[in-house]
Amino acid sequence: MIPNGLKIGETYLEGNLVYKVTKVVSEGIYEATWTGEISSTSASVEQPKKEVKSDLDYLSMPYATLKKLCAERGLDATGKKDDLIARLED
Repeated sequence: MIPNGLKIGETYLEGNLVYKVTKVVSEGIYEATWTGEISSTSASVEQPKKEVKSDLDYLSMPYATLKKLCAERGLDATGKKDDLIARLED
């Protein structure tokens, strides 16, 4: 469960994975990058092999928010809600 009230640059744990907030989409919805994994035998953070975005619940977002996200990422911001979601998930 992702805590509410996070700000850009703050980190949070999801299981043993560490994420850093890169964008606040709306209250309780964030874009984040994976910054590492906490080992069960130590408190050190292992560096990730590649950057991974946290899952966002695009289906629950309003159409206008999806259009804005597409435009910000340089994606085509026209079409139906399902089209926008497909572009954002690619």
